[in-house]
Amino acid sequence: MDPAFFFGAFIVIRQKTLKKDLIFRGIGVHFGIESSIILKPAPADYGICFVDSNDSQKNIKIGTVVPQEAMHATVLNNADFVISTVEHLMAAIITLNIDNLKILIDGPEIPILDGSALPFVDLILQNGLQEQDQEKKFLTPLNNLKIEGDQERVIEIIPAIEDKINGRYDKNFYFDYTTDFSHPLVGKSRLEGVLSQEYFIQNIAPARTFGFLDQLPFLRRHGLAKGTTLGNTVVLCKEEFLNETRFHDEFSRHKLLDLIGDLALLGKKLAGRVKAQKTGHNFNRLIVKHYIENPELWKEM
Repeated sequence: MDPAFFFGAFIVIRQKTLKKDLIFRGIGVHFGIESSIILKPAPADYGICFVDSNDSQKNIKIGTVVPQEAMHATVLNNADFVISTVEHLMAAIITLNIDNLKILIDGPEIPILDGSALPFVDLILQNGLQEQDQEKKFLTPLNNLKIEGDQERVIEIIPAIEDKINGRYDKNFYFDYTTDFSHPLVGKSRLEGVLSQEYFIQNIAPARTFGFLDQLPFLRRHGLAKGTTLGNTVVLCKEEFLNETRFHDEFSRHKLLDLIGDLALLGKKLAGRVKAQKTGHNFNRLIVKHYIENPELWKEM
């Protein structure tokens, strides 16, 4: 059970980092270019920082930048550094309660591996984590935060509840996520629960990225999806899946995975209740934008 479940009890949750370096290599799903990342342990209060392996002056610290507008991946950039497709890795990092990490990247995007977050989770857990001296920090909005978009897109975050007796907060991440695809083989689905590490590993991390076969020519004309294969993408045509699914609602689970990874770009683990519907990367980024532009409306715990 995650330590955060002990609501009201005076339990100090410590920051964590890796025990040793980890390396991931593979192609990127959009550019189709071989890339590699090295995850390195970092000291307490360092945070999560992406660093160009060829030039350490080029770096991006998570929680300080708003993702750029992009439909099919989460893209981070500053004046001289761009990183694409960080969402699966970030979902694994935040849910495994890693607070401090230096990530060296060689290539334009994070390797897609099998299209899910599971390869990241498995190798990180095999490697092991180490606790650090400093207390873990969480983030929650001071008031209900609701962002609405077209086509019934919604994200609402209800702040973490405080125990008035001892001033401690419930630091869990509760989710209520709904998708509604027009395709009859996918349809409408809802996922609801508490984002524990165990739940994530069993139910969310294995869900792979997906695509509709009739959209592939359009994506490739625009320089995207060059690295897609049936080994890293669940593909759906008009009447059937072209490969075997891991869950009957794998598309919905992957959309929740993307949301978790995108919210990880706040820079600290989110506490509270998240209600979301029909979201995507370009919409999820608005939560990070709100935090970075209005830090006084958020509380660090």
